[in-house]
Amino acid sequence: MSVFQESENAISASSSKFRVTIIKDRCKECQLCINLCPAKVLVRGSKPNARGFRYPIPEFIDKCVGCRTCEWICPDLAIFVEVIGGEG
Repeated sequence: MSVFQESENAISASSSKFRVTIIKDRCKECQLCINLCPAKVLVRGSKPNARGFRYPIPEFIDKCVGCRTCEWICPDLAIFVEVIGGEG
């Protein structure tokens, strides 16, 4: 079961094992996280951040394997993956 949360500054989605959080205003829409995610968890969002860039949405969080590729590849430190249950 997926749980989505959105605030003014961030959007996050949680599965039974992982939480993916995106800090909206740090994103510059490079799409590295979207393109390199092996599980295709992230999709390009439609809403712009304060700088006019569309940040990714963790729409398919139930597919997340917790590899943290999105977190490591982000040049702006805009995305974080947390282990919240089970083994990661």
